[in-house]
Order: sequence, then C-alpha cells, then structure tokens
Amino acid sequence: MIKGPERNRSGKWHQNKGKSMNIIKFDDPIRFQSKVKDYLLKHEAENNLPLGILSSLIAGEYVEVPPYLALVEDHGEPQLVLMRTPPYPVLFSFEPNLLDEEIVDLVIGDLLYNFGDELTGMTGNKDLVSHMAESWKLTTGKQAVLKMAMRIYKLEQVNPISGVPGSMRPANDGDKSLLLEWYGGFHRDALQEEPDSDQVQKQVERYLNADPVLRGMMIWEEDEKPVSMAGYTGPTAHGIRIGAVYTPPEIRRQGYASACVAELSQHLLDQGFQFCFLFTDLLNPTSNHIYQQVGYIPVNDVDTYDFK
Repeated sequence: MIKGPERNRSGKWHQNKGKSMNIIKFDDPIRFQSKVKDYLLKHEAENNLPLGILSSLIAGEYVEVPPYLALVEDHGEPQLVLMRTPPYPVLFSFEPNLLDEEIVDLVIGDLLYNFGDELTGMTGNKDLVSHMAESWKLTTGKQAVLKMAMRIYKLEQVNPISGVPGSMRPANDGDKSLLLEWYGGFHRDALQEEPDSDQVQKQVERYLNADPVLRGMMIWEEDEKPVSMAGYTGPTAHGIRIGAVYTPPEIRRQGYASACVAELSQHLLDQGFQFCFLFTDLLNPTSNHIYQQVGYIPVNDVDTYDFK
C-alpha cells in the first residue's frame, strides 16, 4: 500500500519529500486552466476531451460533486494533467512517451489517497493508461478490465455526403422525449450497459439548454420525421467535439448518420472552428469507415479501463 501524500502550506501535495516531482491540486477550474492550457494545447486534438471538460467546468457544469483537478510537475515543468468528474473515470492528458516510474508511483499513490475503492476506472492514450492500470492492479490487487478501445479522429475539411434524403435542424424542447429515448440507445450502443436515467436526463437537458455556440444537438429529418441525431460539445481553443451520434437500429444503413455528421461538421467549421473531433469505438468498423468517408482522419488511440 502506498502512503498517502502530505500537504504543505502552499497547497502542493508531495509523494516524495526532497524530490522535484509533485502534484498540485486545484479547486478553481479557471486557475487550473491558466496552469495547464498551454501544455494541453501542444497536442490539442489528442487532448480535446480534457480541454472540453475544462470548458464545461468553467461554464458551471458538473457541479454536483467537486472535480478532481491535478497537475504533475517536475522542476516546475508540466508532466501530466489529471481530471475526474465523479462518478466518471480519471482522465489523463496525452503523453507520447513512457512516463518516469516516479510519476507513475506518485499518480497512483495520489489517486489511492483521494478515491480508494471509489475510483471507477481510467481513460487515456493507449500505452499510458495501460501502464497506469497495471500499476493500479499491482498496488491495490484489483483487476483492471479493458472496457473500451477508442480512436480520436480530427476533421479540417468535409467531404460532402450526397444522395441521402432529408435535412438537418437544431433539436428543441419538443424533441425532449425522443432525445431521452435516443440518448439512452446511444449509451447502450457506446458503453454496452444500461444507462442511468438521471444521467441521461441531465445530458439531454444540457444539450437543449446550453449556449448553442458551445453545445447543441442536431436532428436529421426525412419528410419531417426525425431519423438520426448528432451532438456537439467541449470546445477547445480551435476545435469542438462531435458526439452522441445515433440512428435507431431499424432505419440504419441508409446514410442518415453520415449526412448528419457531415453537415454538422461543416456548420461548425462555418462558425469559425478550425477543426472538429470525435471518438469512435474500434470494435465498430462501420462507424470508423463512415467518419473517414466524411473527412475525419485518425489521430490517437484511447482506452478506458474499468475497476468496478
């Protein structure tokens, strides 16, 4: 068992006294952003999720439980950013190289100290999170099960999709019951588990009630009948993330999702974003194929490990 960190008067947490490595915690997302933004933007596409979550925190979302916001520094230089909005897994920033074992030990010790058995999992780029999950397993004796293998894609120019009937429109309050049903279906498809109805309700309300510049949901209609949806959220300095793409099973394979994502992506580029991001499940070859047809190119592989 790793001994928990100790806190000094500056607010810094040290796992190993006398060494240059430390973890700094933040309870103010604006101050946290001022410390980590430049570091995260060095790999903006790879870090689109932590950057987007940070934007949401600053906008006042995820306030039910205080978030965990942490920065690992060595001689004052950022080495890794960690974020968690309970009950979700801890999220690591992108790191292209293998981390020093001192950093791994420091991070695992701090997560154990702060969350213990309540830590549900980890998400991060493939090699990094695999290393962290193995260290967690060796430290706690708990199994770390690979739950999702994902890929980040980035788009700068849309390849238009032709021949798909219908058009796109913003979702509105009248679509709420439909969005609750569809978002639940999206959750089942994406995570292979039954969604929490309260969380589905919150997510749908966030899409419907947010500033449309920062978040929204679009619906593809054919003959005034909704047939597909795609949302956008998590703006970064130059991009924004597309997600919650869903078409009911009985009307799939007709191009609705491709057309909706293509038009939404173009709409966001027209609004001034330089690029769009999205995540795909690597076990779903169909989605990976259609997004590449639209113009998305692979950037990085991201895995999620489950400790439940």
